[in-house]
Amino acid sequence: MTRNGLVVLALLIACAFLAGVAVSAQVLNSRPVTPKVIESPDVGFRVEAMTGTTPTGHLVVRVNGEWVEVQLGGGVHTLK
Repeated sequence: MTRNGLVVLALLIACAFLAGVAVSAQVLNSRPVTPKVIESPDVGFRVEAMTGTTPTGHLVVRVNGEWVEVQLGGGVHTLK
């Protein structure tokens, strides 16, 4: 391989390494916690992890005494 070829190869490897470092720095690590429900009588939020200081989890409702995860409906509806 010529000297120019080696320089180009070294630059490509360096760019790939720096791109990997930049991407890994953007990933937020979430640490799992013991599931806990922050609740009112029938609606709650189940905290399953912490991403920094932000709780991550699911919205839940109480059905027959048990907490059940909800599925929110989406979309736009016109008012009548």
